[in-house]
Amino acid sequence: METDRLKIINGDMMKYIAIIPMAIGHFVSYMQTAGVITNMTWWMNVLAYGSLFAPVIFFFFITEGFKYTRSKKKYALRLLIFAVITQFPYCLASNGTLLTSKLFLDLNVIFTLFFGLITLMAWESGWKLHVRIIAVIFIDVLTCVLGCEWMIFGVLIILGLHIFRDNSKARFIWFFVSVFCLNFIMNGLVLSMTFWVGWLIQMLAYFLMVKCYNGKRGKHPNIAKWFFYIFYPLHFVIIYIAQIILA
Repeated sequence: METDRLKIINGDMMKYIAIIPMAIGHFVSYMQTAGVITNMTWWMNVLAYGSLFAPVIFFFFITEGFKYTRSKKKYALRLLIFAVITQFPYCLASNGTLLTSKLFLDLNVIFTLFFGLITLMAWESGWKLHVRIIAVIFIDVLTCVLGCEWMIFGVLIILGLHIFRDNSKARFIWFFVSVFCLNFIMNGLVLSMTFWVGWLIQMLAYFLMVKCYNGKRGKHPNIAKWFFYIFYPLHFVIIYIAQIILA
């Protein structure tokens, strides 16, 4: 089938593709935050919003990891450790200092991935349905209290991608509505140009994921796994150093 011909990208390559717009987008947006870039042109804004591409891909691979990992507890612990490590350079790049409450109440997206994984563990725990729903709500509220990126929607997207894994229409509707609401709220309940740019980038990531991912990990999964864990905090370190040099 024509659709199958498009499934040529393995998991590792998918992640490598995702981090390119993420790194560029973060560099541009955090340079603006630090006052290095004072005049954001339209194409700079597009580059900055490119960072929204990667989380969609990594949300999906949380569901893949949950399904295939040998130890969900070790997977969760690894995510938590690197979320904590990342928080320090993330806070520096975002705020220019660690002496701020945002170190604890404005958490990076790896925390969102961690809470998403915990949500899947709760959902598949075998508890009664009402207990699982309460657990999901509690975890989602916690992500808001802690200021995790993607607010309540990160956890919900991960849960929806998992629940509707075998129902492509329901999965698409769940994702479509979730990112639409996220961007609508983030843009002050206005359908602005930035809303459409962000939403289109996220939908592009979704279609790349469902149409081109071939279900295979890659030739060197362990190397790739540790590369991504190291690259994420490291790119914030590089951004912070660039802010200091260029300020």
